Amino acid sequence: MSKPLEGLRILDFTQFMSGPMCTLLLSDFGAEVIKIENPPLGDVTRYGTIVEDGASSHFATRNRGKKSIVMNMKDESHKKMFLELVKQADAVIENYKPGTLEKFGVGYDVLEQVNPRIVLTSISGYGQTGPYASHTAFDQTVQAESGIMSITGFPGQEPVKCGAPIADYCGGLMGCIGTLMAMMEAQRTGHGRRVDVSMMDSMIFCLENAMSSYLKDGKIPQQTGNGYASSAPIGAFQCKDGVPLMISVSTDSLWQSFCKALDQPEWAADPSLATMTQRAERREEVDAMVAEIFRQYTADELADKLQAVKMVYGKVNNFEAVANHPQVQHRQTMVQATYPNGVSFKVPGNPILMSGMERQTEYEAVPLGYNTIEVLREVAGEAEIHQVFDPVLNHVEETVKLRYTK
Repeated sequence: MSKPLEGLRILDFTQFMSGPMCTLLLSDFGAEVIKIENPPLGDVTRYGTIVEDGASSHFATRNRGKKSIVMNMKDESHKKMFLELVKQADAVIENYKPGTLEKFGVGYDVLEQVNPRIVLTSISGYGQTGPYASHTAFDQTVQAESGIMSITGFPGQEPVKCGAPIADYCGGLMGCIGTLMAMMEAQRTGHGRRVDVSMMDSMIFCLENAMSSYLKDGKIPQQTGNGYASSAPIGAFQCKDGVPLMISVSTDSLWQSFCKALDQPEWAADPSLATMTQRAERREEVDAMVAEIFRQYTADELADKLQAVKMVYGKVNNFEAVANHPQVQHRQTMVQATYPNGVSFKVPGNPILMSGMERQTEYEAVPLGYNTIEVLREVAGEAEIHQVFDPVLNHVEETVKLRYTK
């Protein structure tokens, strides 16, 4: 079956996480993604904590389905071939420190002259301009700077980052969306755009109403743990078997259903608990009432009761429970990424299902520079390619072997 982005070519300068997640989605939907890695070591995720026979789970998670070529953009012969590839590409995506492509001599002004319809997407911590543009950024530091850490955690305790790298992921998602919009326009007009995505901007976008409220009333939001300021009970409550169950009784109608599920008609009839505001004002008392009932049932027993009245709830699952979750199994959320040497890793798969597109569960992950000769045959003669890249690929092979054996 066809995929919606088939026929599009992406030249991918990304590394670490935010950029690779952007290009991974494009690859999943049919775009040919050519990952350009700097010799002799390439993307640092090739040397993650789980490596088997030179194959990295870390790398496969973010770069399955992509091709890999090596290019040193400080080498004029390499840069010449790269610009030839640009002529047939739809987008170049990078997440270097701002100004890096310009130092290489392949900034947007140069790419645009080579191919007027090219889209250049840059994903960085703070954007391409401004006083923080030159600051090095990682997920956790952007979570801190953006304010999201200040409202994460429990009142009175130190701020904590999200356990998942959400700044990286949000930057990658926004980069993907921006690239798609610019490529759509380029197909219509013949002219591309420069797309500038900031991880910090992306995080602030996610703060939405909390930030809007502050900008209106000047009250700085505080940590609320697992609760929510405007209603109760909302949070994770321990069950009889030690498994926490997260609930969200966020409307008055849900409160009535919740009381019915727990067989507590007196709660439903209490006029002092009838509204969200009243329950929020008595949050500690309401939470204590709920906690006492929850301790009488296992998580599964409570889940059955809550589901019977269509309540909003979720078990606080660990990774083992998630990997074996019936919904995850049904939707084939985990997929296989297999290297040419046969080493295979199970990794999280594409989260977007689409009609007319069969669910892909098997992907290839490739060693550093695996597709170099194949890709460059389009833009240079065989003799020139081997003259320029055979020494580079030999050096890559030797260096990578040494790195993996350390």
